[in-house]
Amino acid sequence: MEGGREALEGGWRLTRVRRIKMYLYIIQVVFLFAVAIFLVLTGQGFSLKPFYLPVNSFIYFVLIMGLIVGAESFFFRVIEIRLAKSASSKYFMAKRFTRRSILIILICVIVIAILWVPFISHALEETLSTNGTVSSVVQFSNKDPLGLTGVNKVTMTSSGKTANVYVVTEESYLQYRNDTDLLRTHRINVFDYSVDASNPSFSFEFPEVAYGEFYIVVEDLGGSPTPLSYTLHNNISRTFLNYVPFFALLFIVVYAVAIVYLQVLRKKHATEAIYR
Repeated sequence: MEGGREALEGGWRLTRVRRIKMYLYIIQVVFLFAVAIFLVLTGQGFSLKPFYLPVNSFIYFVLIMGLIVGAESFFFRVIEIRLAKSASSKYFMAKRFTRRSILIILICVIVIAILWVPFISHALEETLSTNGTVSSVVQFSNKDPLGLTGVNKVTMTSSGKTANVYVVTEESYLQYRNDTDLLRTHRINVFDYSVDASNPSFSFEFPEVAYGEFYIVVEDLGGSPTPLSYTLHNNISRTFLNYVPFFALLFIVVYAVAIVYLQVLRKKHATEAIYR
């Protein structure tokens, strides 16, 4: 039965091409993982506790390899179509790759729209923002575990409570948490740090720093006991924004060329194909 299938599809040459393709993909996947691990470790951003895997350190390499694999997939499919003996097999292989190409192009268009259309990307960032309340201390991470989003602004709001608010690193908090005067000098929000009835809110730009844990510390100055509200505004990584849409455009070009070429092959074999 297997021999009959090979004879129908193109014989041992087609089987050999598919075996070469499989070996090549395996080698590329192993190479991809090896380089990704190397880039992560040499970037000195990876940690297990807390877990942090900075995708930005190797995302561009993954996209390059994905583009190469996409072009190779098209190349091998053309060879398979040429080696196939029946018109039905040729037509069906071209049809399947065309469908896959259309799906990949649609995904790329959606990715580009999300990352490049301003109101969509802003809406996504607003969705990723974190809201909460704090009476004394609250801890937060400045980036997500994959490093794709990060805090770029912090907003503090009071409904009448008079207090000083200090945003500090975990190291500063653990070292000076029992000494407010010293802790104050290590705050990240250097210029804006107090709220009261006349100044109920302030925002400050959070600096671009390495992944870590941070604390919002509230120093109550005798106002209302109600807690303060805070918002951690998140933005999408600039590296992710710069690389992904650009490579998505390249993917669209590669697979659009594949669709055009395969459409010619489909029309060529459509009249002789038994099934479509």
